Amino acid sequence: MAIEPLYGVTVKDVDQTLDYILAHHSSVARFGDGEIDLIAGRDIPYQSYDPALAEHLKRVLYTPSRPELVVCMSDVFERLERYTPAAQAFWAQNRPANAAIYQLMGANVDWYGSTFISRPYMDWQDKSLAQGYFTKLRQLWADRDVLIVEGQLSRSGVGNDLFANAKSVQRILGPAHNAFAQYDALKAAIEKFGPGKLVLLMLGPTAKALVGELAATGLQLVDIGHIDSEYEWFQMGATSKVKLQHKHTAEHNFDEDITLTAAPEYEAQIIADLSQEGTQAHED
Repeated sequence: MAIEPLYGVTVKDVDQTLDYILAHHSSVARFGDGEIDLIAGRDIPYQSYDPALAEHLKRVLYTPSRPELVVCMSDVFERLERYTPAAQAFWAQNRPANAAIYQLMGANVDWYGSTFISRPYMDWQDKSLAQGYFTKLRQLWADRDVLIVEGQLSRSGVGNDLFANAKSVQRILGPAHNAFAQYDALKAAIEKFGPGKLVLLMLGPTAKALVGELAATGLQLVDIGHIDSEYEWFQMGATSKVKLQHKHTAEHNFDEDITLTAAPEYEAQIIADLSQEGTQAHED
């Protein structure tokens, strides 16, 4: 007999989640420990607590997934042995500390997708699975026009071939820290430049709020977070979270000692720079 997952939180695995998204062209909002911290009223390294942001996050987190929008959560409520000892120890501490939130999730939502669609390598014991996960994930943007919405220092796909199979790539830049301060401007830019494109967001908790609000507009918005760091680590065969020299790195929380190298193709893709308050799109 199947064992009920902890707190009744059911999470589809990575393959099941990607299959569902590909079949339904779903938008995706992924939740992890950082979003749970904000909902609980705590600051996180790149985003100070903001009650309006926390309300956005709660609204999305307790929304049942459906073809239009898949809400994802970390797949940590059963079979922790799939992950590295460090990841197991982290979640073994995190789960009871946030039990009240997780119990509400289990009581209100039948199933979640897996947040680990964008973390398919580093925290897994069996790293041989990553190749298949990345291959399936990259089907999302194969031969599609892509609009990336990312932090100022994220530079997702720069220096690797992660998005080489996309038809085209354009970018909107948001703040590297406290992106929620630019929420209205980011939303307006996505509404302006997003139609007809797959919108990929790498903008921390603010991405979840944007997906939650815009998924009903007919856009497909997929929050894929730190996929770039995971892909870099996968390509180098890393066994620890190596710092990347020329862009933001997942879990390196202060963006120190980054040397930004010239990247003409990347710079040409930027159609709106909203990384500072008051900045505007490059074109009308």
